[in-house]
Amino acid sequence: MSIDHKPEATRGQRWGVPALGLAIGVGYIAIFMARHEPGMAAAGFVVMAVYVLILVTASRRSEAAALLRGEATDERRHAINQRASAFTMNVLVLVLLAGFVTELIRGHSGHPWDVLCGVSGAVYVASTIFFSRRG
Repeated sequence: MSIDHKPEATRGQRWGVPALGLAIGVGYIAIFMARHEPGMAAAGFVVMAVYVLILVTASRRSEAAALLRGEATDERRHAINQRASAFTMNVLVLVLLAGFVTELIRGHSGHPWDVLCGVSGAVYVASTIFFSRRG
């Protein structure tokens, strides 16, 4: 059964990611001002504000921008989001393992790569068990 119309995104779906982006920008201001780096504070906020502005303005014309804005309003968009998340996770695990092995080859302990590899593996196993039982 196909869906003829796209259901509207809820207000939370439309504004959750932009609000989070601006909150991160404000966080950058607080962190860099505490470190007495006003240039980095301004740059961090401007980068996040521009990202939010691009998402908000482009999301009406671009499906990719809408997805990045958090508007997964139908099955197709949910599938795209899941595939992109799985691909990102696979690449991230490869980067973590490469960092861990590189540090071992250089004669170091492999820290903090070992912790990150352990956390990602534990989360993967736990989430696999959770979602397989949930159905």
